[in-house]
Amino acid sequence: MGGNQLSLILDPVVTTAHALHANAAAALVTYVPQYQHALTKVPKTRGVIAASLAAVTALWIAKQSIQQARTARKLRAQGVPEQIILHPKWWLLGLQRYLIGHLLEPVPDMAGAIRSEQQIPLLHGKNVDGWDRTDQVPLIYMNRLFFGSPSLVVADPKALHAMLSAHSYTFIKPETSIEAIGMVTGNLGMVTINGDVHKRHRRIVNPLFNMKTLMPLLPVMISSLDEFCAFLDTFPHSTSLPFHEMSGQLTLNVIGRTGMNYEFNALALEGTPITRAYNEMQEVIEFTPWFLLCLMYPNTLGRIPTASRRQFWRGHRVMIAAIKDMLTRARAEPNGTSLIHELIRQNEGNALNEYELVCETQTFLGAGHETTSSSLAMAVLLLAQFPDVQDNLAKELAAVDLGDYETLSKLPRLNSVINETMRLFPPGNLTFREAGADITVPTTALGPLALPKGLEIEIPIRAIHMDTSIWGPDAMEWNPQRWDTIDLVQGGNMDLSANRIVNGRRQIGPYDYFPFLVGPRGCIGRQFAVMELRLFIAGLVRRYKLATDLPVGGEDFHVAITMRPTNAWVRVERRAQE
Repeated sequence: MGGNQLSLILDPVVTTAHALHANAAAALVTYVPQYQHALTKVPKTRGVIAASLAAVTALWIAKQSIQQARTARKLRAQGVPEQIILHPKWWLLGLQRYLIGHLLEPVPDMAGAIRSEQQIPLLHGKNVDGWDRTDQVPLIYMNRLFFGSPSLVVADPKALHAMLSAHSYTFIKPETSIEAIGMVTGNLGMVTINGDVHKRHRRIVNPLFNMKTLMPLLPVMISSLDEFCAFLDTFPHSTSLPFHEMSGQLTLNVIGRTGMNYEFNALALEGTPITRAYNEMQEVIEFTPWFLLCLMYPNTLGRIPTASRRQFWRGHRVMIAAIKDMLTRARAEPNGTSLIHELIRQNEGNALNEYELVCETQTFLGAGHETTSSSLAMAVLLLAQFPDVQDNLAKELAAVDLGDYETLSKLPRLNSVINETMRLFPPGNLTFREAGADITVPTTALGPLALPKGLEIEIPIRAIHMDTSIWGPDAMEWNPQRWDTIDLVQGGNMDLSANRIVNGRRQIGPYDYFPFLVGPRGCIGRQFAVMELRLFIAGLVRRYKLATDLPVGGEDFHVAITMRPTNAWVRVERRAQE
């Protein structure tokens, strides 16, 4: 019997069973602890419940597999190539594509920084099944997740324009992404919400990040940097310092003072209760197969109270209580200058309810601290690894006043260091979308491509940033000088590949370089993050000679919600003029 006929039989059964499964799971979580003693005396009842849940789960998995197989066939019929499984697992009897897909393959590793480099051949038609056109690259391919679920990996600028700009609200954040990112930012913050809710939040939050609002925060950033440098001065210059941790201490203090009107005291050994709580939460977020399964099934597997889950929720309760207190104090200070004060003022009329305000404040903390910290640590490490680049930057900065941000923002060497660091090591190394409706998008190699509602889409930002066909043969090397001959070309869905070099300058489009994303869902705090990076990199290079024993290419990364270095060990020594 074919898949469609089997689906007709299973559809009504599984839909009902799935609803029963969800209700049974919720009931078990609520009531089993109360009746556990009684249930132990009725083994037959326990067996019936267990068997029923197993049967319902099996039916639901069968239903999902049928739907996913149907989606995969439709994509293949339109010419979408599929990633070949290079490392079959004999113990899965050849069914790994339909059970775990590519999740446990060592090449590529779904949760590793190296994956970006390994994706590039796939985007060019190598190691994919169904692509035999040597004259053109697909820039789109399909891989598989748990139970054969297809995921479309998209790097084609025409398709990206449709997904991120022209139809950005049709391509929504998938539930798994909301579950993962929401652990840090809350599930009703700017990063996780969709549709009209996102538009409403963006209208309220957008004014917080214009330069008129940000410029009064400049002295607070500079004083936080001075405090950080005084802390660095307490160490001998021969000591290697963990900038992968210390940069986070600096940016945490800054987002506390400028964003939340709160003193994290992150440079102190103990910090504050919310600092410790936040660190506890971050420790348990790691993209293991079990973590991914819990994200996919949050109401069943995600409710299992593992030790890491309990640790997360302990920290979460402390953080939420502190944020509510911050909002209360901000309301009592109507003339305050921090971002939380401006959020309260912009929310006049209560367009955002209390829970939404809490989530947006969580977003200040998570999105406004972690990503900048990762970029700063990488920039400092790279400058230590490339002393010639560091020396040229120090010369450019020698006569510049950090308080003159207008001048600082126009320094070519400083901007090229930041751009190149964000190109090769973007903290948001990928992003996910889901087709919120049946929709057809344009593509360069396949023509119009029909995508079914519910299809998950991965946008491999770092792989695009490392693609030699865009950036040249040295695309995988950190080379800030490349930006001396780059033109950032705006203009929607234009295809630059046929005419990449113009008058000796490389043309880079908005879907070739987008560390902050693009379109209506682009990072709303971009100017805040870039301001921090300019100030902190400039201030550190003006004061210190940076050195490291870590060789180029020796960086290790933790890849979960963001990609951050874990071994950015750097020595600092005061420059003579300082």
